[in-house]
Amino acid sequence: MNILELSLYVIPFLIKGIVETAKYSLICGILGLIIGIIGGLSRISKSYILRIISAIYVNIFRSTPFLIQLYIIFFILPIYGIVLNSSQAAIITLSFNFGAYMSEMVRAGIEAIPKEQTEAALSLGMTPFLKTKLVILPQALRIIIPPVVGQLILLVKDTAIISLIGAFEVTKVGRELVVGSGLNPIIVYSWVSFFYFIICYPLYLYSIKIEKKLKFYSF
Repeated sequence: MNILELSLYVIPFLIKGIVETAKYSLICGILGLIIGIIGGLSRISKSYILRIISAIYVNIFRSTPFLIQLYIIFFILPIYGIVLNSSQAAIITLSFNFGAYMSEMVRAGIEAIPKEQTEAALSLGMTPFLKTKLVILPQALRIIIPPVVGQLILLVKDTAIISLIGAFEVTKVGRELVVGSGLNPIIVYSWVSFFYFIICYPLYLYSIKIEKKLKFYSF
């Protein structure tokens, strides 16, 4: 096969893989965001127990390699009776890994809000929930959004690692085309890289656009 014929052959397979990569990124991004908000609020909670639990969680997931976390969840948990398929293990690991970084971003964003605004909200009779919802989080978003988009780009790229436990996504498809079919690895992996690029680069441009807008507008 020449380059054109090979490209036309592999692209349909890789499109199926990149769709799965996008699904993993979307699902884990949403779950990680939820975990991150809970973790970030727990990090600054008045409850000592919540602060300790969230700190342990964040430090473990931020201080250990993602691949090791993936292996522990997929290979070691079954020893203790918790059996997960490759897709379930991938979603859990990606979500909690992303959530750990999100927790620190949420914490940093909230702590950057002047304490005077919190005191003003309480003086108006707001409950802690309303204070957080209406005063703190909207302003924290101004600080949080740009790094969140950057972390989301890393999440998309981390999906390549889940292919090592057999999760179906574009990197696994590329490897199977090279190893199983003996196709030219340069062509195949160039297309794999391109598909990652068409997801990550628009996110990068969006993060720059958001950052510029937030310099001129505040909540």
